[in-house]
Amino acid sequence: MGLKKSLTAEEGDDIKKSLDFLSEEMTAVKLQQKAILNLVEEVKALRIQNAEKDRSLAFLESRVADLEQCARINDVIITGLH
Repeated sequence: MGLKKSLTAEEGDDIKKSLDFLSEEMTAVKLQQKAILNLVEEVKALRIQNAEKDRSLAFLESRVADLEQCARINDVIITGLH
């Protein structure tokens, strides 16, 4: 079947260096992934907060329009004066 080959010390060192490098890269990727996930959660929270503020703004705009309408009802309009 397969032929077994013994590793030289140099090949073993190269493999170890490669594994160390990959391990460091994986650690860096995990840290970046964690930061990204935290930012995604923050964006979700900000979107919810923004939607709540939009609803509040719409309610307040409606309330102002109603109050302005009530104020106009009590206005006296005089016409026909020269």
